[in-house]
Amino acid sequence: MKQLRLEFETPYQVTSLPLSNGQAVHRIAISANGDAVQVSLDPNICQLDAFGDTTACTRIAIRVFEAKLSLLEERDGRRLFALKPQSDGEPALRLVLNPARKGHAASARLLVLDAAGAIKAVVALEQPPSK
Repeated sequence: MKQLRLEFETPYQVTSLPLSNGQAVHRIAISANGDAVQVSLDPNICQLDAFGDTTACTRIAIRVFEAKLSLLEERDGRRLFALKPQSDGEPALRLVLNPARKGHAASARLLVLDAAGAIKAVVALEQPPSK
């Protein structure tokens, strides 16, 4: 597998995303370097401005866990990865990477699975703003 270096996050989800481990979050961030992945789960509830951007948010601790990226399938240039947590009790997630198209950057989406492995949510991922 080609060395991956990527950072993606979900936009703020007004309706929380229920995860397979019983948690519910409003944002998920993924940072990968090769097959090592760090996943951040943000349960904070935010107020939104007229543009849908977050303003004031609660200050609940963001949970972070380590995972390994494992290629499950490749088709038409798209790649489906499992995020295999390094410890028990973490949520089941999949990452889909789409190839760059002419004039567009590569895109990605996150598949949120339930305890049985069925897809419960598909969320577009975006690159975080530069710091």
